[in-house]
Amino acid sequence: MQAEPITQKDRIYSIDIVRGLALFGILLVNLPGFIMYSEDVPMPIEAGIDAWIRLSYDLFIQTKFFGIFSFLFGLGFYIFMSRAEQRGQKVFRLFSRRLFAMFAFGVIHIFLWFGDILTVYALLGFLLMPFYRRKSSNILAWAASLGGLYMLTQSVALVQTLNGQEVYPLVASLQTTLIPIFVMFLFGLYAGKRGLIAQIREHKPLLKRIAVTTLAISLPIAAGIVWASGVVFGSKLEQVNKILVDLSTLPMALCFIASLFLLLDREPARKILLPFAYTGQMGLTTYLGQTVIMTILIPLFGITAMRLSSWFLLALPIYAFQLLASWLWLKRFNRGPMEKLWRFLTYGRKKKAVPAPAN
Repeated sequence: MQAEPITQKDRIYSIDIVRGLALFGILLVNLPGFIMYSEDVPMPIEAGIDAWIRLSYDLFIQTKFFGIFSFLFGLGFYIFMSRAEQRGQKVFRLFSRRLFAMFAFGVIHIFLWFGDILTVYALLGFLLMPFYRRKSSNILAWAASLGGLYMLTQSVALVQTLNGQEVYPLVASLQTTLIPIFVMFLFGLYAGKRGLIAQIREHKPLLKRIAVTTLAISLPIAAGIVWASGVVFGSKLEQVNKILVDLSTLPMALCFIASLFLLLDREPARKILLPFAYTGQMGLTTYLGQTVIMTILIPLFGITAMRLSSWFLLALPIYAFQLLASWLWLKRFNRGPMEKLWRFLTYGRKKKAVPAPAN
């Protein structure tokens, strides 16, 4: 039997909507990095409205949307593997090919954007594969243990920084990148195995408990970020602020995820947020497209150092363009161009793109 990709009727559109929202957040996170600040192009001073924007950015955007995106990768991993397994496929071989293709995309992408995440996802994806056969309780135990270890080490780093001690850069880097990504992979896989997203109404009590518990953990960390930002209480504590932002990654990302899926169970909210499903369905194309757009825009318009408020204003038309382009593309085809290539590299065969059914 030959493998078949996911069809339109099989899609869970709430996942596409959340992915689309996460991609907008990732654009906001990545935008400042597209300008390589130097002595000739200094980082703009954050004052006035920009200081408040920076505080909001640290509280609600920075690290959180990559956490959400990582959760969706783990969830997507389960959906891919379970559906392929139902068709009698060699699921590990199939997903390995998918990861190799992702890694290749990432290697090419690095030449345009140093902040590429695809290579990291692909490599960690191989570590995720053995967990597919584990029980959901075992996956949750691993996620909670690694997540707890991450929170503990970040807390130790926070205390060391407050006491004027040095935090080793390599250890700090590993803690703030690889571990939280893999933890969110595991939480996504757990959610898939438990059916938390596929049957939201059946699991509303659990999702509400997750939202409330993670909110309770997030609030004191958020208060610390407000304090360290210097916006309200005086001078900014840069390193303390960074550690607190990293510390907020897991609880706030999980709080956002649970809250968003609960919200999307309501028809009015789903209708309002549905346009984000277009970019969410074309996630790989949208992510890589953001790099292409910025690579063209920056030299074309001579964009240099900008205020944070200007970056946010720039992000809106860019993402609006991506929403429109995705909507127009999906009116004609079922998949984005990069998704089509990824499918070909995964399944090893080429099909003519079929026009999407008219709504």
